[in-house]
Amino acid sequence: MTTPEPTTEPVEPTVDDPAAVDPSEQDDGKTKPGAEAARYRRQLRDTEAERDSLRERITGYERGEAERLAAAGLADPTDMWAGGVRLDDLRGEDGQIDPEKVAAAVSTLTEQRPHWRRPTTPRPDMRQGGGHADCLSSTTPWHEALSNRHRS
Repeated sequence: MTTPEPTTEPVEPTVDDPAAVDPSEQDDGKTKPGAEAARYRRQLRDTEAERDSLRERITGYERGEAERLAAAGLADPTDMWAGGVRLDDLRGEDGQIDPEKVAAAVSTLTEQRPHWRRPTTPRPDMRQGGGHADCLSSTTPWHEALSNRHRS
């Protein structure tokens, strides 16, 4: 007696098995109107979920760009959202983030809340470090300075 060899091909469901028949198909091969509508609703839900996901990603990118532009004037750029600025207020006519509108919003916020302003960098103090006038006005040539050092 020989044993049948296992096949690697998928087994096709038979029509006799009621669980194997697609419920959206009738006996004559046509789809039911309700099943077709359910398929379209499912596709619509999937498409809407993908759209919402992409919208959230784009909004995140736009918020990041607005915060990057606001960092020039605010100590913490996320304060812009706490100050009541909306992302739609920062868009230009083309729908992109408008740097001028961001600058105007930052200016308004810093007028209302000066403590949110980015601190200004102080001017460098030239008296500190290697910029002393004593060192710069020396008339001793380098070869004398170095030769005196080795004599002692």
